[in-house]
Amino acid sequence: MNFLKPFILAFGLVTVATSGYAASLDIALDGGKRWEPVNAGTDGWGDGSGRFNFSGNSVTITIEDKASNPWQIQLKRPRVNLTKGQVYQIVAEVSASKQSPLTIMLQKDSGDYATYFAEDVAVNNTPKQIDISFTADHSDPKTAFAFFVGGAEPGVSYTFKNIRLTSVN
Repeated sequence: MNFLKPFILAFGLVTVATSGYAASLDIALDGGKRWEPVNAGTDGWGDGSGRFNFSGNSVTITIEDKASNPWQIQLKRPRVNLTKGQVYQIVAEVSASKQSPLTIMLQKDSGDYATYFAEDVAVNNTPKQIDISFTADHSDPKTAFAFFVGGAEPGVSYTFKNIRLTSVN
């Protein structure tokens, strides 16, 4: 039994050193990998549609049909592991071909779609630097990180560059 003591002690130290700490989070656009274009009108659960063009660390979304609700056209990154008490930072450069609304959202990705964080931003043809920090008040391993653009008029094009969601130590 004495030969197990070093292993038990080592396991205990690892458990103590890692318990209560969130894994580091660093989400980028990465050419659209693991991001979902949401078009309620073409997906069959609402109205509104947009055309999504990914290129490296940027995406352009052009509104084709106006949506009744902002969330009916969105750029979404599902399965984000949000940890209660953790500080997060959202950065991006955003512009739109004309003055248009944008909502930055972290929410439950099913059921009641509870909002964990939301920020409304007006954007126009001058690139706007987004730099927002917030502390999560919920833990959810399947949070959706999204940009709602369904409030814009047809023909408006949004450009997003260098989107990042990171945990702050």
